[in-house]
Amino acid sequence: MEIATMAQALQLHAQVLKSGCQNHNPSTEQTLSKLFTFSALSPSGSLSYARLILNSLQTPNSYYYNTIMIRAYSDLTHPAQAISLFLAAMQNPPSPGTPRPDKFTFPLVLKACSKLRRIPLGEQLHGLVCKLGFGPDMHMSNALIRMYSAGGVPDLAFKVFDKMLERDVVSWTSIIDGLVDNDKPVKAIALFEHMLENDVECNEATVFSVLRACADTGALSMGRKVHDLVREKKLISLNGKVSTALIDVYAKCGCIDGAKEVFSETVNKDVVTWTAMIAGLAIHGQCEEATELFDKMKGLDIKRR
Repeated sequence: MEIATMAQALQLHAQVLKSGCQNHNPSTEQTLSKLFTFSALSPSGSLSYARLILNSLQTPNSYYYNTIMIRAYSDLTHPAQAISLFLAAMQNPPSPGTPRPDKFTFPLVLKACSKLRRIPLGEQLHGLVCKLGFGPDMHMSNALIRMYSAGGVPDLAFKVFDKMLERDVVSWTSIIDGLVDNDKPVKAIALFEHMLENDVECNEATVFSVLRACADTGALSMGRKVHDLVREKKLISLNGKVSTALIDVYAKCGCIDGAKEVFSETVNKDVVTWTAMIAGLAIHGQCEEATELFDKMKGLDIKRR
């Protein structure tokens, strides 16, 4: 039976309970797993019901905690529930049948700490991560960088980054973005240049972050260098967010013609792109052109991204 609604899930669960076998045979375990997955991850599901099923399982494995429950809580609007579930799993001694967190658990909980700005707890988790030998794991380090950056302690984020034995584009982007968020745009630009020197392939998120740094510092030459990179990778027509950042850089650096060029090249313009161009024109005293562009935007069905 395919599950599409909570009503169907409740009906199926009632059948399991009525059979009286609970989760004592493989068929029933498979059904409960299906119910749990739907309840935890489906937009039509219910996290509270998924938690109820989890609590009823005799021997839930780490898959339930990591891949489904904690991820569901940390990805959605219940990061506190993710932390609560993690702390329950960390009880010493643990509750009967509760699996111990593994290296896949911690990045998810660190993500919840980032959302809630629970940096003291994040620091405790960092210590536990090192104690358990998970410190060298790249995904763990990336999560720590994001957590410290979100909490306003970029120096600790950089220490984590600096100690990494292996880095991917997420590592570089996370630290660059964190530096920009914490008012360190010059260091962010320097790190981006170092990233290119190391032949690391940047992505749209990296480009957006370094362009924010360029706009903050008036770094027109770097902005143009990034623009060339964007053209090479053909990101402008695909990502209005990147083109909007480029418009902002050119406008703030006194090159309104560059902003106009980017605006004309951008295929998928949203309201933020239009607003950035209008604001740039106004800043440069081209008020009549700004008004004309605003009137044109009103006449079109412009959507927010």
